[in-house]
Amino acid sequence: MTKDQLREYAAIKRELQNTQGRLEELSAAMYAPKAQKLTGTPSAPSPDNAAMELMVIQRQELLDRYLRIMAELAEKLQEVETSISGLASPAREVLRCRYIDGLTWEQVCVKLNYSWRQVHRIHADALEKLKEKGQR
Repeated sequence: MTKDQLREYAAIKRELQNTQGRLEELSAAMYAPKAQKLTGTPSAPSPDNAAMELMVIQRQELLDRYLRIMAELAEKLQEVETSISGLASPAREVLRCRYIDGLTWEQVCVKLNYSWRQVHRIHADALEKLKEKGQR
């Protein structure tokens, strides 16, 4: 696990939330009630039905794509979480605050009640341990 991979966590999380929003919009559009024309006489399927069927198929393909994207993004987030959870307490706390919670360095220092220098030392040690684990 590298520093760049840790930095990507926030971007992946945002992308996952955006994809979830698009998925919800698509689902709402697919399953929203539609008005139906009532003529009172039976008739053959109209071109409107064929267009509707094509639209449903396209929306389902898009829905499947969004679900695949979300699964891939969730897997990336899980990799970061798993890597961080394998560290000792101070290192784990610093990395969680900085990369998962998105706190600034000042906020990390205040939250954990550590000095600036101490936080950066713990951070550097944590990155080194993650790098070592990744090389095994």
